[in-house]
Amino acid sequence: MARIHLIDGEKGGVGKSLFARVMVQYAIDKKLEHTLVDADITNQDVKRFYNYAVDAEFSEAVNKGDKADIIFELARKQPVIVNLPANVFPQVKNWIKKGRLLEVADKYDVDICKWFVCDGGFESIDLFYQSLKLYKDKMLHIFVRNLGKTDDWSFLKDNTTYKDLCKKHEKTLKIIDFPMLYPGDRYFIDSNKFRFDAIEIGEKMPIMSQQRLSTFLEESNQAIENTQMWVKEKKSAKNSSSQSS
Repeated sequence: MARIHLIDGEKGGVGKSLFARVMVQYAIDKKLEHTLVDADITNQDVKRFYNYAVDAEFSEAVNKGDKADIIFELARKQPVIVNLPANVFPQVKNWIKKGRLLEVADKYDVDICKWFVCDGGFESIDLFYQSLKLYKDKMLHIFVRNLGKTDDWSFLKDNTTYKDLCKKHEKTLKIIDFPMLYPGDRYFIDSNKFRFDAIEIGEKMPIMSQQRLSTFLEESNQAIENTQMWVKEKKSAKNSSSQSS
């Protein structure tokens, strides 16, 4: 399966890097072949935990316009997880447009999936709308509702724009909930620089914290699993009309 998994969110602080780490751990635990790319060169908080990550850069500089091309080349061999930095929408858009990425990807049978992590704020949701409207059904989208930022998303149920876009793109859009990881539990893990599969977690982390972490990872993995974005059959997501809500 050739697929580029863009972990996006555009805004800072929406939980993008945490979700990227969960995605990486999911692939490791499931023994799924993958390459990890950390494109957040100023704050590589995913590579910090998974040091096999490859560097890439999205830049407006003319002499750096090809620094992200490695993503596509890697994706021709196996799935690629890309941790994107915040505020990079214009650069990514330019990279896709200038290189005609969507056309090239289709030619070489590579899917592009954007996991859009959202905190529930107006700006965050509006940026998701912009991405959907720009790429339409040419790019798979997963709308990741971060329950750690907003625990009640019922306000979107009667939102006309949201409902219309979901209906319009139902074949290439899925929606999942990303559970909350307690701040204290995350602080313990991050301050010790533990991966989610670190043996030291079982030795040093308080028992109740371990149980909450286990529940968090189980629920996160199930949400990722439900999207079928990691199934082996190519183009399966584009042929599926199912949508989680």
